[in-house]
Amino acid sequence: MGKAKQGKSVKKSGNDDDLYRDIVVSTNTLIWRTDGEGRFSFLNPAWEKNCGYSVDEMLGRPFSEFQIPEAAEHYKNAFRNCLIGESVIGHETTCLSKDGDEINLVLNMMPLFDSDGVITGTQGTAHDVTEQKRADKLLQYISAKDELTGLYNLHTFMSMTEQQIKNAEREKKEILVIYTGLDNVDLIKEIHGSEAVERLLIDTADILRKTFRETDILALTGGEEFVVSTLVHSQNTEDMILARLQGNLDQYNEDREGVLRLYLSVGTSFYNPEHPAPIEYVLSEADEKMHEDRESRES
Repeated sequence: MGKAKQGKSVKKSGNDDDLYRDIVVSTNTLIWRTDGEGRFSFLNPAWEKNCGYSVDEMLGRPFSEFQIPEAAEHYKNAFRNCLIGESVIGHETTCLSKDGDEINLVLNMMPLFDSDGVITGTQGTAHDVTEQKRADKLLQYISAKDELTGLYNLHTFMSMTEQQIKNAEREKKEILVIYTGLDNVDLIKEIHGSEAVERLLIDTADILRKTFRETDILALTGGEEFVVSTLVHSQNTEDMILARLQGNLDQYNEDREGVLRLYLSVGTSFYNPEHPAPIEYVLSEADEKMHEDRESRES
């Protein structure tokens, strides 16, 4: 164990001790001390509220025992650094409550010295940021996905497709891009109103989810058009995928009549990692073919 130079101590009166004790007991901040082996030697009552364990259940056990495995390994490294005299600030970790719920903490930890300046353990504080993390994830979800359909927006689609291209190169596969859009939108609005169009957009999103895999990327590009990208072994897969999509459309339309039947125009294009082209070009080609498909059926 190392030694560290001690700062000048401040003499506290009995009233000061009572004040500090009241703060430690009443605060929502998690406060602790450990011995040199990492076992809890002191915990304030906030731990019971946050983790569901009683203080007695946690004392004498290492902090890492209450963390998820990956977080525990990172914490052990931080703890070892603290034992050689380094302070740890803003360390993020994840614990499990007694009920098995994940708790996200941000902790500050510093060495604990005895009267001779020898490091005998650690002490620190932690703040529960679980709700903040949940709010951040919700905000990220909202900003990444269309509120009506729950599909990705075009910006997120482009970002995720860049990663998909790397997967295609690694797995030696191609990417099939499918552009599809609702037909007869103006007529549907005229007869049934914009709410009917929104209902068809939601239903189309559900049909696409049913048709494609969870690993495929589905997005609403804006207006009444959708785009999908999926990894395929060869271009021969295109017919099978389009047949599955048409089958799901036919099933949807069985009990519907007139303009409330769902009709989609479709266009496809391929990204070949052996002959790479800008993804914008691939999307544009599929979009153009979709409009050609619509025009051929309207004429």
